[in-house]
Amino acid sequence: MSTLPDTHVKHYQQFKSVIESRLTDFVHVKPESYFYELCYCLCTPQSKAVNALKVVEILQEKQFFECGFNPEEILRDNSHYIRFHNQKSISLLRARENWCNIEMIVTDDTIDIMQKRDSLVKHVRGLGMKEASHFLRNIGMFGVAIIDRHVLKHLVLCGVFREIPRLTSKKDYLTIERQWFDYCYTIGLKQEIVDLLFWSFETGHVLK
Repeated sequence: MSTLPDTHVKHYQQFKSVIESRLTDFVHVKPESYFYELCYCLCTPQSKAVNALKVVEILQEKQFFECGFNPEEILRDNSHYIRFHNQKSISLLRARENWCNIEMIVTDDTIDIMQKRDSLVKHVRGLGMKEASHFLRNIGMFGVAIIDRHVLKHLVLCGVFREIPRLTSKKDYLTIERQWFDYCYTIGLKQEIVDLLFWSFETGHVLK
């Protein structure tokens, strides 16, 4: 049976209050901030989280949602560089144009979290399974996993997998997600806590 390694237990004890506080922050994100949380998640793939945070801060200051300007110059700024800034700029503009429909998906209480994620992946340019899960988590909608190479490495360290599993399809993603949730149930911790535990283990801090 998988357990949480001693190194991770120590780390959790050190970061427990910070992790719990961050999860509370997610739950209290206001609907008027959802659009910029989506912008953040569109910017993060293969880019530094701190850079994505800075970009979103600038987009808010310049009222990107209200004005709809091309954000490419902001994304390619070397002081907070976002990789694939051309394509991500298009995705940001498309998200703004389609925000009414996106917001309807997010706030629809008649569909569950998995259905919301599938709809977001289908309707939001630049949003895959990981990014859609990230977005939903960041606005306090829990129940889906954010799976990347760091998570896979830690799932191996925790004994969930013998080696880093293949992640090339939606089927792979859902299989890994289910096994991760099973592991979290075994050790008695919510998956969202374990996710931030892995993240802080890698970086030394808890962002989002």
